[in-house]
Amino acid sequence: MDPYISVIVTAHDRKKYLPEALRSLERQTLDKGKFEVVVVKNFEDPTSDEIIRRNGWKNIVTDVKPLGGKITIGIEEARGEVIAFLEDDDMYLENKLHIIYNKFKNLKDLIYLHHAFYDVDEAGKIIRRHPDIDKDLYIKNELKRDPRLKVPLTQAIFFRYDAIGYFSAMAIRKELVETHLIKVLLRRILFVWDSAFFALSLIGNGDLLLLSEPLTLRRLHGANVSLRMDAHARKLM
Repeated sequence: MDPYISVIVTAHDRKKYLPEALRSLERQTLDKGKFEVVVVKNFEDPTSDEIIRRNGWKNIVTDVKPLGGKITIGIEEARGEVIAFLEDDDMYLENKLHIIYNKFKNLKDLIYLHHAFYDVDEAGKIIRRHPDIDKDLYIKNELKRDPRLKVPLTQAIFFRYDAIGYFSAMAIRKELVETHLIKVLLRRILFVWDSAFFALSLIGNGDLLLLSEPLTLRRLHGANVSLRMDAHARKLM
């Protein structure tokens, strides 16, 4: 039986934080048979590789440098109906996959989920919560009823809460990115890959959900890619 969720973990050169990211997946409360983990990286590391081995997860070592290329490799290997992402320097809270599983199972039209998260320092101490939202927002697909409504309304709401980027706080239905054309485009995108997934969801045939509950720890440090990607996304939009 195939897993319902595929978690794609990406890393390039950086070995320092990956074991903690992987251990956060080991601690998930969701039944282990309901999710798989696909790690795509450009190095071998005894500590990380042992964690991957003992859990029976996929360990893909590749020379592909762009993040979009690594994500595409992960998508091609993924067997789950839902795809979640984890960057090597972040960590999931223990209940994350359980909540994502329930949301996508119970909301059949849901294609894109973004949730709140905590920024933490290098030692894992919480600095702040992001975004500042006190209730869940579920946005129905209005495209069939009135094509003029969906994109402007959805963009306004998600832009307001800065909920269009940051991979480790995102989950999507695999159907959004299964076509060959989308995979080719992802390989060529240099920045704002997460924003590209949001854009695909706007024209997809499904609903969007912004969860107010923090489910991921985003580690802030000097080489943090997520912060640079957020800056690029804001400039482009």
